Amino acid sequence: MFKAVEIFFNQQPEWVYFITGLIIVLGLITTFILIGRAAMKYTEKIDKELGFQKIQQELHDTKYQAGLHKDLALQTIHALRNAERFLEQLQQARRFSVQAEENLQTYENLIIRIVHALSSDIKFQPGEQHRSSVWIEELGQLVYFTGSNAFDDRDGNQILSMNETIAGRCFRKKEIQLVPDVSDDVDGMPQNHNGYGAILCIPLSEWGVLTIDAHRAFQEEVLYICRLYARVIDLAFFEYSQMIDDGYIAQQFNERE
Repeated sequence: MFKAVEIFFNQQPEWVYFITGLIIVLGLITTFILIGRAAMKYTEKIDKELGFQKIQQELHDTKYQAGLHKDLALQTIHALRNAERFLEQLQQARRFSVQAEENLQTYENLIIRIVHALSSDIKFQPGEQHRSSVWIEELGQLVYFTGSNAFDDRDGNQILSMNETIAGRCFRKKEIQLVPDVSDDVDGMPQNHNGYGAILCIPLSEWGVLTIDAHRAFQEEVLYICRLYARVIDLAFFEYSQMIDDGYIAQQFNERE
């Protein structure tokens, strides 16, 4: 059988082999072209699916950012309304003449309400926690005056060094101190922050410092709200201190006699 096949091929002219080889080459080329086209179509389909997924992801990100900006806008409006209300209360306290003790208590209560409101008015995302407090300079150190609910009774006797704390540096330089990570700051002293990793300190004229602690770095919008609240606290404490410095209590006492 093998001998017969060999004789058959030996009897074929050369052009038969040429045509046969050409047909095989053309067949291979055609096969490669078909495979290439199929691969290109498959790739285009994959690209379209990936492009669609990318569009979906971009749409999701856009919706998320839009929702975030909406929350920021609503929270900012809420903070501005609170600030307006605090200013109205301050104006009323200055306008109406009441007993000295009541007036002092009015200003002190106003400062306390502002500090408590601040810790919640800068909460822009679920799960965020802040604490805020006011410190007064006395005899070269900062003494705790009032704080939000995150401070416990032990903080009432707390004193901050003027030279080894971020709040002290804020008071000395009369500059805002925005520290995203207290552990990286030379005056950070993380043990004094009870797990709060970031801090914002705002000087209050010549008498004290407003501090705001957070578990993570502050958003830019927080700075503006805190500065606004700090100015209202500044005004309230100015009236509070003026009554004491001007001897208003003694004057009212003498008038009652």
